[in-house]
Amino acid sequence: MINFLEKYNFFTSFYHFLKVFLWSLFALLYLVPANAQEQVSLEFPAESNGIFAEGKPIEVIFYFKNPTEKKISGQLICQFSNLQQQSLSNEVKSIEIYPKDLQAVVFSYQPHKAGFYRVSVKLESQHSKASVSPITAGYAIDKIQANKTIKPDFDVFWQNTLNELAQVKPNYKLTKKPTLSNSQYDMYLVEVQSLDNITIRGIYRMPKGKKNVPAILQLPPLGGGFTNTQSLDEQPLYGVPLDFAVLSLNIRGHGNSKDQLNVGKDIFTYITHNLHDKNKYVYRGAVADAIRGLDFLAQRLEIDQNRIAIEGASQGGALSLMVSALDSRIRLCAADVPFLCDMEGLTTQTDWVKNEIDKYIKKYKGLSFYQAMVNLSYFDTKNFAPMIKIPVLMSTGLQDKTCPPATNFATFNKIKSTFKQYCVYPYGKHGGGGREHRKLKFEWIRSWFGMQ
Repeated sequence: MINFLEKYNFFTSFYHFLKVFLWSLFALLYLVPANAQEQVSLEFPAESNGIFAEGKPIEVIFYFKNPTEKKISGQLICQFSNLQQQSLSNEVKSIEIYPKDLQAVVFSYQPHKAGFYRVSVKLESQHSKASVSPITAGYAIDKIQANKTIKPDFDVFWQNTLNELAQVKPNYKLTKKPTLSNSQYDMYLVEVQSLDNITIRGIYRMPKGKKNVPAILQLPPLGGGFTNTQSLDEQPLYGVPLDFAVLSLNIRGHGNSKDQLNVGKDIFTYITHNLHDKNKYVYRGAVADAIRGLDFLAQRLEIDQNRIAIEGASQGGALSLMVSALDSRIRLCAADVPFLCDMEGLTTQTDWVKNEIDKYIKKYKGLSFYQAMVNLSYFDTKNFAPMIKIPVLMSTGLQDKTCPPATNFATFNKIKSTFKQYCVYPYGKHGGGGREHRKLKFEWIRSWFGMQ
């Protein structure tokens, strides 16, 4: 199997080395006006992806370029804090930067426990007030353990959901899309009945004249929708290589599956739809939709049933993890920057989820925040994680404030599979590793499926 993570680490280190080198060269050669502003950045060492092993201090480098004609002197103040903004360490260093000079100042901190930490640096000077946006670093992340929230009837709840779904006839309908088809593949609109007799739709791409084809079940991010399934070359952020069959599925409330559920322009209200009742909550139906998509792939004669992978980002990543726990027909799971991980942590580390819950509570009288969190525990990926036994690849953006990495690893560390791997993108936000990671993801899938 390709050791694609070694390749990932090499290119990441080389990229940061090149970035620092070019910036230094720029500082030496490029002439700028005397009144130009100072340029600062806060970065990790070139050989680091922002994750530091147990026993090793967190290190960051503050770069300061002085393009002016005046010397700048003052004090740099570096603060390390936890995710709750509690200060843990303050380090002060004097700095003196001559005109056109670039300086790199290293700060370090030895954490006492596993977790993620925020680092900020500011300059205090009579002549300048420079600061940078804080960055997040991880320490001993394989040791992170989230609070247990699984309820005694969790398994029964999901078995009842699967049983209820099985009572709904899928009534598969395929409509060929000639304008999207070509000499290499045929494209179809898929329509199928899911839980609550809701019709969901998607786009199915099938290579022409092929048998025993590996397949991808592609799930959407929050508010996303599929109208076409392009190749990886055509669409580097969402595409799928042409030698895979693909079902790009629009779960209820997404894309062209909005007949009976349409939350309108404010897509964030989707995450609290029917939150007052776990049996009616939107993600119960969404998980069932994804499994119904898997049902579709399972009855296709051209599909190799031993090579079906599931993938998605954010909401799609969360659903990929859930379905991988509930259905053994999935053989590989690739989840990027997954949502619905450690919901307790998510509501304390970001505002957007808690704000939506608070808005729903005000609208739906009688629901407490406590009960809302109880209901969400049935959809928290960390409670599905121990059931996942297949190979898993998870990616995370270390600077992601939408689905913070601490929540991602609260789930990842509970996965029982011995073949789980992760990619951390040190400066990635909710886009994670973007094009770079999508290419790596399919190298990983191809290596497991024995594809050249």
